[in-house]
Amino acid sequence: MIANPARCAVRDNPNAPSCTACTKRNVPCRFSRTKKRGMSTQIRGSTPAFRPAPSLSIRDTQNSSLSTDGLGTPRDAVSSSLQQQPLGTHPSKLYIDHLLEDGNTCGRRQNEPSIIKAHDYYVGSSGLAFFSEKRISSISKHLGHTKFRDHIETLAALIGSRMNRNGPAFGSAIKFTGPTPALQVSFGTAKSYIAAYFTHVHPLYPFLDRKNFEEKAFSTEQVQHAQGSPHFSALYHAVLALGCQYEDGRTYDPAEGMAWKLYQTSLGLLSDILVPREALVDVQAVTAMAIFAQNSSCLQIGNMLTAEAARMAQLLGFNKTTCHGQNGEECYRTFWVIYILEKMASFACGRASILVDYDIGAPIPKTPDAVFQDFDWFITMARFSRLLSRAYEVLFSISATLNSTEMCHAAIDTVNNDLESWRNSIPKRFRPGEPFQSEYFSEQSSMAVALRIHCHYYSVVIALSRISLHGDAGSTSQRQSKSKEALLNAARVIIELTRYIDTGDHHPVWIWGSIPLSALFILFDFIVHNPTHPDTKSNLSLLGVAAGYFCRLEYASGGSLPSSLLSDFAYIARQYVQDLESKLKTGTAGAADVDRSLGQSNIIGSAPQSPPLSVSVYNYGDETLADPPSVDTLAYPVNDIPFSMVGSLPDGIDLMDFFDNSMMDYRNPIEWVNPMQEIGSQLRYGL
Repeated sequence: MIANPARCAVRDNPNAPSCTACTKRNVPCRFSRTKKRGMSTQIRGSTPAFRPAPSLSIRDTQNSSLSTDGLGTPRDAVSSSLQQQPLGTHPSKLYIDHLLEDGNTCGRRQNEPSIIKAHDYYVGSSGLAFFSEKRISSISKHLGHTKFRDHIETLAALIGSRMNRNGPAFGSAIKFTGPTPALQVSFGTAKSYIAAYFTHVHPLYPFLDRKNFEEKAFSTEQVQHAQGSPHFSALYHAVLALGCQYEDGRTYDPAEGMAWKLYQTSLGLLSDILVPREALVDVQAVTAMAIFAQNSSCLQIGNMLTAEAARMAQLLGFNKTTCHGQNGEECYRTFWVIYILEKMASFACGRASILVDYDIGAPIPKTPDAVFQDFDWFITMARFSRLLSRAYEVLFSISATLNSTEMCHAAIDTVNNDLESWRNSIPKRFRPGEPFQSEYFSEQSSMAVALRIHCHYYSVVIALSRISLHGDAGSTSQRQSKSKEALLNAARVIIELTRYIDTGDHHPVWIWGSIPLSALFILFDFIVHNPTHPDTKSNLSLLGVAAGYFCRLEYASGGSLPSSLLSDFAYIARQYVQDLESKLKTGTAGAADVDRSLGQSNIIGSAPQSPPLSVSVYNYGDETLADPPSVDTLAYPVNDIPFSMVGSLPDGIDLMDFFDNSMMDYRNPIEWVNPMQEIGSQLRYGL
């Protein structure tokens, strides 16, 4: 029998050729130090470039008291057993892991329940909750009056009233019961509505098989289908409602117009189709209802319907190519339409997606109806939705609050690179960042696609720009300069595009309302803090364009949307700039006025640092935002308030959820501290 070889001992002298045991036995020494296998550095769902390690401290630099706001018993601090780890040397932990490991870990949320006004310790990343109370006070002080505050309060009250914020849930108009008496639609009318649906809506959301649907809808047994099958009836009436918007219109308000009555019929059947066992037609019916709910008449229920469609699709296994004997291609198209709707809604409102990306195996079918010229809209939007999903995970989730500044920068750069790759994959005619040439889009559907692609792109640019600005506040870097350039450029491009936006009630609220309003707020803020900047005159002109657009929107809605109120923002900004110029010319400007004219908030330096954010400079002739000297002197008030993580509106308040997205304060990374050493020190992470 051969004896087991003796194990080599650790060498007393690391430079010795042999360990002591092998020297005594006069045998070759095979000692080597065991190497620990390195941990993966990839964030699940992102590119392999980056994965955060648990970091730093949960200590609010404001040292303000903890407000539970429904979180339950507050914790003064978290366990000291979790110490700072060097970047990339420790496996990443989610925030839930810290909660489970230590009962003293504080609860945390992302959002603040507001619509227009942001929290003092949070800021909107790509929504209407742009101005915090501190920011409103700061701007009002600059302006020397309270008109700005009054307009913000009025606007918040108007939107809150429309969203039934202070009344009963969903108000009195939206009921989940069918109209009384039952609605009767003639064959000819139904046929025209269905044709309008497949002309205008289907290319954007191609989840139906037109031949199969029309065979059912136009068959001699259509009445029996509608009466005997609530499942098909719900889908049928939702399709009619969507098509009716293009024929008869008038769906700015709930309970008004033919389209609403048709939609109310579908809503009345919702309880019947939600009861198991679900089928493809049920998922399609809820999907059609969710698409309709993107307009202003019933956007309160849009997220609920989208989430329900996602739940049903996942329950039926459409994400795993399980079709239960139904048309496989139709199942897959339905799933991917839901995926696009749900991912965009989840990112915009700061909620985790219901659809788990690592459990999706459904192929994306060829969809000729969704191809415009040489542009495949369907696959492009599916890829964009996946990009949003990754961005939410690494930048805007609860666990992303564990990121240090370096991790945040790495994540921003990764998402930015993905965004630019996505942009460059789009044909030049439709590509954001290229001059928008409307003559290429003679058809209404191709124009709608082009506008949506641009708005989707610039909404993410705004989000990345703001999170970079506020995470880097106080520094002087090229990143800061590029972030300001990207933010201002995005706002200018969006306002330029408003001339092409169809203000008809059939378009989603986010494209004719949320995105232009976000751009107006950004431009207004830049003007007030840079009144004598060389670009201020052109920015004032664009603010006037935005004011004209919102007046046009109010006119188109017949006064249902009192958006002309926003035209006063242009007047306030122009009056402020003119008054300051007059004071400077006459020598009556005080020290505070001089400071404002010089833009003292946060002048950018030129120290090189990280790669810039996505910036696709729009062609403005001689007055381009890409001019470095112009951008480098722009002030942006990133030091006025601390900023925090991304959040959203409370449940039931959507406005396409482009509101209240805020971000983590990466200037003050989280530090894990011992609660016994921090008695009296409290946290504030408002929701």
